This record gives sequence, structure tokens and C-alpha cells, in this order.
Amino acid sequence: MGVLVMGAGSVIINVITQDLTQMGGLWQRRPVTGLSVLVGIWGIVALPPLGGFWAMLKLISGLWETHQGLLVGLVLAVNWIAAFALARMFGLMFAGQPNQMTIRAPEPLWLMVVPMALTAGLTLHMPLILEAVHLLPDWAGLNIDLALALTGASAAGFGIGALLYMGRLVENPAGIVPSSIRNLLAFDFYTPRIYKGSVVLGVALLSRLTDWLDRYLVDGFVNLVGLASLVSGETLKYSNTGRFQFYVFTISIGVALISVVMSWRYLPSLLTAPFGLF
Repeated sequence: MGVLVMGAGSVIINVITQDLTQMGGLWQRRPVTGLSVLVGIWGIVALPPLGGFWAMLKLISGLWETHQGLLVGLVLAVNWIAAFALARMFGLMFAGQPNQMTIRAPEPLWLMVVPMALTAGLTLHMPLILEAVHLLPDWAGLNIDLALALTGASAAGFGIGALLYMGRLVENPAGIVPSSIRNLLAFDFYTPRIYKGSVVLGVALLSRLTDWLDRYLVDGFVNLVGLASLVSGETLKYSNTGRFQFYVFTISIGVALISVVMSWRYLPSLLTAPFGLF
């Protein structure tokens, strides 16, 4: 994985585009990067005798011993897809003739090339390192059938990808797959559309409802209170006569109304009480 990341950085740093379909012919321009990426691909997919093979073999051996054959098949299928995808990537980037986007794309500076080459060398020597620290399995207890199935899945995935995208066996490899499946994969199983039609739509409707309540209910009530205060103030302004007796009369009416409201709960008892209490 480290070699692949370094190889991707080496390509990105001085190639105009990052669209794989616009690349090609980089093997002629940068063989060190191409060889390092190829070693990284062989190391990460289960191709013997590199480290990825032993790690994947240990995984499926453990699954097989615990009677989880379905997961073994799933791991083999995923490894096949990974090998095919990496072969496609390598073919689109490095195979063929240089084009307008890659014709001026030499090897980058040595500060990137040297670590990448050293990491590729480490990947190639990983079996010797595993053997030195006694991490390789015993040949007598090796499950030959699983090893052959794993090697076959990796070789088949990488081989088909190499034939289609390095050997250019078919002019348009994408045309082999039906358009419905291509669209399903291209649009990520329509996940963005489903997300937009469910989560985004729900949030949008909730936002519109909240906006309507805030605009017409909350703001409308506040505006109504303000309008009532304004109308009452204007009414009082035009009802002033400037005469003292009018103000006394208004205050008296207000005091009477307040007295009635405050003594309203005592009114029934007062009406039913004997006259002697008065």
C-alpha cells in the first residue's frame, strides 16, 4: 500500500490531469515509478510469494477451519475485483503510447523516487523477512487447495485486467458490461439519489415547515400585539381633550374596572350573604 501511495503521488506531482482515461504511456516516461507501482500491486493482491499472499492465505485458512466457506468465497471475489481494478489502473496509466497529458511527465525529483524504490525493494524482500522471523507457515501444514484458489483468483483478476487495458484486447472494455450494471456502479448504487430523496428531502420539508411557523405564526402573533398597541395608542391620542375632569373620569372608570376584576371571585358570596352582615 505504501508503494502504491508513493506511486500515485509521483504521478500526480507532474502530470497535468488526474483522470486515468486521459493518461497512458507513462511506462516510457517513468519506468522506475511504473515498476514500483507494479511491485506494489503484486504485493497487495494475493500473488505468491509476496507478503500479501501469506496474509490473505492465513485469513481464508482461519475462515475455512471455522467452517465459514461463504466468507472464504467473498474474500476470493473481493481479491479478484481488487486485482482487476489495479490492473486496469496500471494499464490506463502506464500502458500504450504517451499522449498530450503525459508526454511531458518524466520521473520526479530523487526525494520521491528513492523512498519509493526502497519501499518496492522492501516489498520484494518481504518473504525473506518473514522467513527470517519465522512467520511463514509450515509447508507440511499448508492448505494447497486454498493457496491455489487464492493464487488463481489473483492471477485471473490481474490477467483479465491486463488483457483488456494493457493488451487492448477490446477497444472499449466498458462496453462489455451491460449499461444497467455500469450505471449502477457509476452512480454508486444510486446512493446519492436515495439520500437526496430521503434525508435531504425530509430536512428540506422540515425546514420549510419551520420557516412557515416562524414567519406566519410566531412573527404574526408578535406583529399582531405590536399592531394592537399601535392602534390603541393612536386611539388614546385622539381621545384626549385636555380637560381635567375628563382625566378624573377616565381614572375613576379604570379604578372601578380594576376593583370589579379583583373582587370578582368574592361576588357570589357577597350576593348570597345575610343582610345582617352588611
